[in-house]
Amino acid sequence: MAAEPDRVREPVAARRPAPGMVNERLTLLEREGYRTTPQRRAILESMLAAGRENVTAEEICRRARAVCPTVNLATTYRTLDLFGRLGMVRRLTYGDGRSVFCPNVHPHYHGTCLRCGAVVDIPRRRVTKTIEQEQSKLTDGAFVVVGHRIEFYGYCAGCRTSGASPGK
Repeated sequence: MAAEPDRVREPVAARRPAPGMVNERLTLLEREGYRTTPQRRAILESMLAAGRENVTAEEICRRARAVCPTVNLATTYRTLDLFGRLGMVRRLTYGDGRSVFCPNVHPHYHGTCLRCGAVVDIPRRRVTKTIEQEQSKLTDGAFVVVGHRIEFYGYCAGCRTSGASPGK
């Protein structure tokens, strides 16, 4: 269910994140005693510019470097780790060892494209209420469920448009 190794996925088009979203997170950073460096700003903006797609540290670094040439991969990982400790991003790790970073701090699910491997945010909607009502009944008391992670698999808009998904 991982991305096909012989196909390189085109990155999502660069977008400008909402200034309010960037400023809110930079304010949190400063409130916690951290400086707002040009590198941290570029990494934050690059991550948020991906929109609903969750991208790798390498992709975030590539985008951030276009804005701030002093950004490197080590700085990107350290910054993403800091953002994670502050609750500004979640690292999603998959069974094949790859990780993507999700800046959406609100509860939601993820969908993984079976063709290109893109990981996209999916709103929780009605399925969440049912799952939360049922999760307390899932065990016999030997284990208490306090949360869950659900991943959906399918085809992203880009792969569907290009005719790459079967059954189109």
